[in-house]
Amino acid sequence: MNKPRITLLESLESNLIDYLTGHPDGHERAAIIFFRRLSRPVKNLPNSDRYISVDTIPFDEKWINSSSASHIDFDLEHLREVFRRCEEEDLVFGFVHNHPTGYAGFSDTDDCNEFNLIQAISNRNGLDSKLVALLWDGKQWHARVRNAQSPHDSIPVRHTLVVGKHIKIYGYQIEEIDDKHASARQAAAFGKPFVGMLKSLRVIVIGASGTGSPTTTLLARSSVGEIITVDNDKFDPTNINRVRGSKTRDKGRNKAEMLAEFIKDIDLPSVEIVAIDALIDKSPEAVDALASADIVFGCTDDQIGRELLLNAVYYYAQPLIDVGLGGDLDEDKDGNPYLRYHFGRVSTILPEYGECLFCQDVINETWIRTEFELRSNPNMSDEEIKAKYLQKSGENAPGVGPFTSATADYGVAGFYNLIRPYRVLPEELRNDQILIDFVYMSLSSREQKNNKECPYCGTHSLLVKKEKYRLNRPSLGKPNDNN
Repeated sequence: MNKPRITLLESLESNLIDYLTGHPDGHERAAIIFFRRLSRPVKNLPNSDRYISVDTIPFDEKWINSSSASHIDFDLEHLREVFRRCEEEDLVFGFVHNHPTGYAGFSDTDDCNEFNLIQAISNRNGLDSKLVALLWDGKQWHARVRNAQSPHDSIPVRHTLVVGKHIKIYGYQIEEIDDKHASARQAAAFGKPFVGMLKSLRVIVIGASGTGSPTTTLLARSSVGEIITVDNDKFDPTNINRVRGSKTRDKGRNKAEMLAEFIKDIDLPSVEIVAIDALIDKSPEAVDALASADIVFGCTDDQIGRELLLNAVYYYAQPLIDVGLGGDLDEDKDGNPYLRYHFGRVSTILPEYGECLFCQDVINETWIRTEFELRSNPNMSDEEIKAKYLQKSGENAPGVGPFTSATADYGVAGFYNLIRPYRVLPEELRNDQILIDFVYMSLSSREQKNNKECPYCGTHSLLVKKEKYRLNRPSLGKPNDNN
């Protein structure tokens, strides 16, 4: 069975809860929430649609016949314009209400209301219609989905994810954990619910080399339920000191497939992992896998790929943890190289919080154009690059195992902090960017730009934007979300 997942933007959730709980007499309230449905299957993983929140409309008082602390009755005729908007904008209708008495679950009255709603929607918009039902009981969200083709049946969601400065997860399956459990140490540090949250998540890691392989391995050993590793690169024995699970005889093998095989051999029964041999910006299959994920790790040194992942943060309402390394080499008096400076970087970007990779000076248009030119002409000399007013990326450093692994550790630790906040940062450090100086052994952050005009993190003009093509890039083709 397709157990869907819900993603709510924190700004919408906050407004919803304020409205639902704000009736002067403590009555039930109702609202409409519009969702964009992402139905992007991933080979060898269970089908699990994502419904991402787009907009909300509180019920107008004129729509309501009567209400109390234990019921709300309304006329469907007032919703016809809303159903029309769903059809025209390819949105899914969501019905939200609360139980002021604290009843923790859907009631028989809720069943009846949802049945009537899905029937009305399908009469207007057809039998492919869906209905998402959300209930706030005063402490947590309950959610389920109905299909017009079987309106009496409700499908419980796998979880409801609220993405803000941190991540809140509701509706996940509680794990039974004893002292012998593989996640007993995590439960001791962060609580048993933390383990259930990780198991419910689908995480994609773009890149399976110096930072990607230790990141993916740590996620698996953390018992993240579903992991997707994406890389088109082939293993070379020079990678041996930084690629987890690699052997010298693996020369020529795809890194993602090699990494997935290594993790399967760890034999963690609660972890499913799949590998995709692809370059993220060229593969519709890889972008569909990206869209299907709850959380994204960027572990690529590819500017083009990073720019695509940044777009996904906003289009798909996904947290992005992007890791990288930078530095510079010099020579000592004997002509031997030494690390003049060397740092790891962890950037944590959320749909409504954190500066984007452009504003953090991790990527820029010149570096991206240079990479496109080098793809067409990989033998282009430095002189030719300069003559075309191009420039290579500023984050270049020798990928040495201790530094790549340490940066990955910081990235996964930041992932933990998103779900179960524990960090107390000094004022000089930013939540969205931490630099680890491996030479002087210090932590720092660059100065924020606060560019209110940035289309990514300033105006948020790409936030849950409708796609004609995948990420609105014709080269990636049209998604098929109506299956």
